[in-house]
Amino acid sequence: METFSWQARTDEGDKIVYEATYFGGWWQLSCVPKRPRSYREMDEAQSVDFTPEIWQELLDLLRRKYSRRRVSWKLVQQVQDILDGKAVNERRDLRNHE
Repeated sequence: METFSWQARTDEGDKIVYEATYFGGWWQLSCVPKRPRSYREMDEAQSVDFTPEIWQELLDLLRRKYSRRRVSWKLVQQVQDILDGKAVNERRDLRNHE
């Protein structure tokens, strides 16, 4: 399991922290508002759907990490294929049981 996180701003100007997790051949995304340490325990991460903008942010993050040899090219290529429409992000374990 590999986890990547980054910060963004909402339309209202609040900071939000995204966390993308790659496990079992597919990506999951969650987010939580950026809060001071004393308030972090009260917020629970919420599952979020990927949008093209979020996929692009993840791709940019992975490319930067790849340039520093922190991730494999396979992850970068997979996200690029999803953005190009060559691949889909789906749970493989559920697909095989249906």
